[in-house]
Amino acid sequence: MDAVFAEIRKQTPTFNLGDEDRWRQLYEPLYLPFPSDIRVRKDEVYGPAERNRLDVYLPREDGKDKTVVVYVHGGGFFSGDKAWSEKCYANIGYFFADKGIVTVVVNHQLVPHVQYPGGANDMQLARQWVFDNVSKPQFGSGSVDKVFLFGHSSGGAHVAMNLYAAGDPERVPSQPLFPPVAGVMYLDVPFWYDMRKPVRNKTISSYYGSDSEDIWGPISALGLFQRLPADSPLLDSTILPVYLGSVEWEVPETADATTMFFNAYRARSKPTGSLPIFEVVKGHNHLR
Repeated sequence: MDAVFAEIRKQTPTFNLGDEDRWRQLYEPLYLPFPSDIRVRKDEVYGPAERNRLDVYLPREDGKDKTVVVYVHGGGFFSGDKAWSEKCYANIGYFFADKGIVTVVVNHQLVPHVQYPGGANDMQLARQWVFDNVSKPQFGSGSVDKVFLFGHSSGGAHVAMNLYAAGDPERVPSQPLFPPVAGVMYLDVPFWYDMRKPVRNKTISSYYGSDSEDIWGPISALGLFQRLPADSPLLDSTILPVYLGSVEWEVPETADATTMFFNAYRARSKPTGSLPIFEVVKGHNHLR
């Protein structure tokens, strides 16, 4: 473990898109053995696209109305998988299920095979699947009223662009908190983009159909939040609690975007000036 954190300190925030496998291979041997009595339902279909698949990790405890966490992986909009390897991101599912929480780990469509708002629409389909199924015994007897969304990096951007859909007048109006959401957790999320990076420019241009900030800015996660109607329940911290997480050695783009979202939330939240729950995880970078 010390060697891994020494490497993180050495590299600090120099991670670039495409470095993911190097960091995974460095850290993966340190995962604890997975509990043998946690059952997993793999590759449940939640929508029509090939990548509309999810895995459900079932707590060993009996009983109903369990808390549910829906985890959405990152990958810069163009990569990533719920089973990135045999252990990653199964470690997320096993971690929460071991604590009695039904855990859903979701795949979503990737660039270049999807454009805005396709990723957000995937989130809506996944939420609907959870609402329709998670209370069933074969899926863990979870409570539809205790569902927490947890998105890392671009996965968190898709979650945000789903929740804040009302900020885009061209999208079909919907009830933002149906299916119900008890809270949302954003970790290392690019609410805004640094288009000076060639890989980011290519990816965002593909997803939004343009590299112009005039086009993608208003429909980015931050842009949608800023354009939510003033009476949106999503602005009320007593209705939808928000956890906003970052890491000590975050990449500049995501650190800046997290700060921008923090300030936007503070400016628009109710009761006036409410802050998201904010945490910086010491000793980690964007991937680990």
